[in-house]
Amino acid sequence: MYDVLFAPSRGRYIGEKPKVDCLFCGIRKGEVWTRGIYQDDQIMVIMNIFPYSPGHIQVIPPRHVEDPKELYDGEFEYALDFVQRGVSLVREVMRPDGFNIGINLGKAGASVSHLHFQIVPRYKRTPKIEQEEIHKMYLKNVNVLKRELEIKGREKGCKCLSRYGYVVKKDPFVYLSESPYNRGHVIVSPARHVSDVCELSSSELLRLFKEVVKVKDSVNSIYHPVGMNIGMNFGDVPNSSEHLQIHIIPRYDPESGFMEVIGNTRVVVESLDQTYERIKEALG
Repeated sequence: MYDVLFAPSRGRYIGEKPKVDCLFCGIRKGEVWTRGIYQDDQIMVIMNIFPYSPGHIQVIPPRHVEDPKELYDGEFEYALDFVQRGVSLVREVMRPDGFNIGINLGKAGASVSHLHFQIVPRYKRTPKIEQEEIHKMYLKNVNVLKRELEIKGREKGCKCLSRYGYVVKKDPFVYLSESPYNRGHVIVSPARHVSDVCELSSSELLRLFKEVVKVKDSVNSIYHPVGMNIGMNFGDVPNSSEHLQIHIIPRYDPESGFMEVIGNTRVVVESLDQTYERIKEALG
């Protein structure tokens, strides 16, 4: 006999897959149901109906692009501005302990090819609250998404990054992860000391992510991965850094072998010195 788990609130999520070329384009046109929070001519903010954690939202540029380099500077800056505002909304409503923010490209967890930013709140103790109730609270506080961020002044000099040995560039800082998830794992950080994405001005954030795009393209040209994870962690969550880091992680097929599965040991088939030379040459 099977135990029975009744979850009537999930009923709307189950059914035939929407017959649209792009899920997010279908949502924007009103052809596909979702829990929308905010929409204008330049952006769409929705709840993820299959959340990683309660309060998980997505920020989506309206134009169908599959790579951040396809966005015009104005589109990119506006999207990043709403990533910051989205963090502020989730922080105000859900009171998480930290955040994961990411972009998945190619065969790296991107079930929808249309470019989108994931904003995932993290908790020491996950709140028990239904999606419907969270949606109501987000709509009640939607003005947070329309509010300009006040960027606090922070120290310009910083010694946090001096401990890294494989530095490719210094402003923004581009350097290798010394405990790489995969070969070609690169990190980009702002030169100014910030620990939260909301502490960066729009121009700083755009400049930082344009550097991320350059690194991504260089890693692609060298390693030819099947996809890419781009993301940052901040707040009181695992793997957060006191100085903001954006990780660019190439993904390969296959990745898991005997050592990973049986020996609990990650295998990286290239030394850091080799990776450093290849990335440095590609970035010029």
